[in-house]
Amino acid sequence: MNKIFPLWLMSLIAALLLYSAQALAETPSTGWLSHKDHPPVEVKLELTGHYKAERNLVPALLHVELEEGWKTYWRSPGEGGIPPTFDWSDSSNIREIEWHWPVPSRYSIQGIDTVGYQGSLTFPLMIKLSPDTRQGHISGSLTMSSCTTICVLTDYPIDLRINLDTLTVDSDRAFAFNQAMGKVPREHDRNDVKQAIWSDANQRIQLIIERDSGWQDPQLFVHSSDETLADATFSSPGIQVEGNTLTAYIEVSHWLKLPDLKGSELTATVGDDNFAAEYKVKLVSGTVSTLTESAPPLWIILLMALIGGLILNIMPCVLPVLGLKVQSLMLSGAQQPSVVRKQFFASSLGIISSFLVIALGLIVLRWSGGSVGWGIQFQNPYFIAALVALTWLFALNLMGAFEFKLPSSLNTSAATTGDNSYKGHFLQGMLATVLATPCTAPFLGTAVAFALAAESSVILLIFAALGVGMALPWLLIAVFPKSSKLLPKPGRWMQWVKPIFAIMMLATSVWLTTLLKNFISNEAFLVLTVGLSVLTLAIIGKVHGRKALFLSIGGFLILAAVVGAALLLTADRWVNKLPQDHQWQPLTQERIDAAVANGETVFVDVTADWCVTCQANKIGVLLQDPVFTALGQENVTRLRGDWTKANENITLYLKANNTFGVPFNKVYGPGAPDGIVLPVVLSKEKVINALEDAREQ
Repeated sequence: MNKIFPLWLMSLIAALLLYSAQALAETPSTGWLSHKDHPPVEVKLELTGHYKAERNLVPALLHVELEEGWKTYWRSPGEGGIPPTFDWSDSSNIREIEWHWPVPSRYSIQGIDTVGYQGSLTFPLMIKLSPDTRQGHISGSLTMSSCTTICVLTDYPIDLRINLDTLTVDSDRAFAFNQAMGKVPREHDRNDVKQAIWSDANQRIQLIIERDSGWQDPQLFVHSSDETLADATFSSPGIQVEGNTLTAYIEVSHWLKLPDLKGSELTATVGDDNFAAEYKVKLVSGTVSTLTESAPPLWIILLMALIGGLILNIMPCVLPVLGLKVQSLMLSGAQQPSVVRKQFFASSLGIISSFLVIALGLIVLRWSGGSVGWGIQFQNPYFIAALVALTWLFALNLMGAFEFKLPSSLNTSAATTGDNSYKGHFLQGMLATVLATPCTAPFLGTAVAFALAAESSVILLIFAALGVGMALPWLLIAVFPKSSKLLPKPGRWMQWVKPIFAIMMLATSVWLTTLLKNFISNEAFLVLTVGLSVLTLAIIGKVHGRKALFLSIGGFLILAAVVGAALLLTADRWVNKLPQDHQWQPLTQERIDAAVANGETVFVDVTADWCVTCQANKIGVLLQDPVFTALGQENVTRLRGDWTKANENITLYLKANNTFGVPFNKVYGPGAPDGIVLPVVLSKEKVINALEDAREQ
């Protein structure tokens, strides 16, 4: 017995020690908690046993079991219900509890839309301990709202102690935590949100979100952490999917008065099969359509792009290059139709290629998060300077400067684009496109706006259609080269054609040079213009001799004197026709809202110095009666957005109005709080009618 007793005693002691070690090494859990008055719902809080020392975080799982037919709610529950809340104010050494929300589902009962969960679900939590502590105590009350045809609000007491020294990892719980986090949406690049517009008049949000891999059957949910929007209800969105683009329309309501959401930050959660994403969006004021007012079919947009590109041919921007093309066509009377066909096909290819290059540039710019728009390259002084040089070399070529052997540095490919080589005709087409970009034609703005809100392949397709539209007259001549026979025959009169076109091209170069004044000092601008003038005259003198130089200088002085005298003689008439412009205030959304709230009519003019259509609208409509007088009335607020240089606020305003170029004109007032968009090419009647409609309430 003496030998057996010690063995028995030792075995008991070993068992007690093993039990004590297991008791000390723990993975805490509350176990399943239920309420006797509401058994359909059970909850359990448990730790995984992990500890993230770098942030002092302890991962945890909140399990919820709901009997069939019962549901609980997401953080923004919709038109009914209350989200789960956790009051842990009685806890110790607990600094924060991060609550992560899986993508919810949407439910509709008796016309009431709610957002939440059914069945078994798990909320991943991150419990942050106080600094420099090894122990914590979670003590509080978890409040869960659960509903079928009735709703029950139930409190569950939570008591859980954390001791990092005895904490051990439970592999099953760790796996469950990773699974639960996989259902939580990850924050995605906000650049994927192409539009986030709020219409205060319609109490409606419009979101446009892109995804490279496209959408299948997306569900979208909106949440705001702003306390002022705690009682705001975001409706079930109307969703339209086209390729990689998701467009959603969300109605917002409030049981009292909904505040203006302009500038508000929201979180848009999107679930699509196994995809779960969270987008941070900031709302800007603008006009929001509805699904029935949404974009027309793609074939309509392509037709508009064709027409818009075709109209570009009659815009003043393209006239110098078009003149060159007509001249080359007249000179080609003796050439074979096959040669004419190839030359005009080359020019057409240059036009279409340029539009595709522009499209690719805009795609890259959009991917990089930059602002995109039609004609934005004219906001870059280096681009303008390069275009000045190119058009100047064109003009010199027409003057005959490159028909002689000059230094090789001047004998560039750009300077030879006036010849009959196919390369030259291709470059002529490219130049025509570049000079067309500061012009905005009817239909073009709609097509470009649709393109820049669509996926990359659609951008390329629409810009290709723009190129085909602009190249259409050139293509017709290429297909029917014998049409060149209809033009006058070459003769001695042609010796005047080249100088005329040279002057036109030189005028284009001068206009482009004036645009540089927005980016350089007055002194630098003076040096540039004088230098170019002297250099031009020097080249003319070198090419055509001193006699031609003196004739050029004399002709220039005589022309300047005649023009100066004509302006002086008709000064009064011009002043009457083009009165001094009104005083304009800088464009801001705050000024629009304040003026409309005061019952005033607001006329918005977004313009740029490089935009030829803008200047035509100003001279032909805005500075002419009856529009000029109407804009000068006391109850009219005039706001101008200058987009000559890149301006983020103006870009956001244009984007909020689903447009990406200038000119853009809009009229607001008590009768049109969302504004009336005017056509690209203004008319006096359209402006006056819009002012009257906006004024009426």
